[in-house]
Amino acid sequence: MIDSTCKDFDLIIVIGTLLSRDDKERLADIQTCTHNGTKVVYLFSMEDKALLEYTTFFSRYEVGSEEGVLALLAKSLLSTHSLPTSLKDYFDDLDEGYVSAESNFGEEEIEEIEALYSASDKVLLVLGRDLFAHPRADNIARLAGLLSRFGKVTVDNKSVSDDGLVPVSIEALKSFDGVVTYTCPALSSEEEGLLIGSAQFQMGAKVQDGEKVSVVINQKAYPRTFVLDSSLKGTIALMPKACENDTTYRYAVAKIVK
Repeated sequence: MIDSTCKDFDLIIVIGTLLSRDDKERLADIQTCTHNGTKVVYLFSMEDKALLEYTTFFSRYEVGSEEGVLALLAKSLLSTHSLPTSLKDYFDDLDEGYVSAESNFGEEEIEEIEALYSASDKVLLVLGRDLFAHPRADNIARLAGLLSRFGKVTVDNKSVSDDGLVPVSIEALKSFDGVVTYTCPALSSEEEGLLIGSAQFQMGAKVQDGEKVSVVINQKAYPRTFVLDSSLKGTIALMPKACENDTTYRYAVAKIVK
């Protein structure tokens, strides 16, 4: 359930969530608010068609790079706000070139978001489950807390940290080369037996529509039937399951066994 409506915000920044599956109530709220002029920035590893058509600016980042994206976003959006010397030093020391290159979130994307942020009075930051299931969740929460404490941002998640501590250095990005799956809530019990992917994923994984396969993740095999979804783009396939209480990071490098 959403904490509050987004109707009073000029700009909504959504990061790390497939809202059409994770939070349909928040998705509907955002869709309604855009009719009244609210702008939406959507940052995620893949496109969510239900949200994308209401989005002012979308950027796809690399799997696992949420910490780096939040750091770059915080540095950018807080650059016009008054910060303690310790935080100025932290952002000055941030290796923007490395983080941008590894996360696929660079100067062009940041400038687009900066412009929308500068033109807004009230900004809502919607943090998805991916950020708080991330191995670096504590630092991500601290970075999000800075946006709330020093910027004009309201964070739509009670898990952010505002402990006054300077964030730690951004960790080197873990590689997610190969076949990547994304565990997400199933819309029906039948979906729990499916692996849903794009034509691009189908080509990379060398599978056929309707083919029965085993998806091997961390040496555990999951029997699935591959289903081609032409509305999906990119090389990440959906692994629907009943995962309301699952706190593990949703992305995984998998092996497809026929």
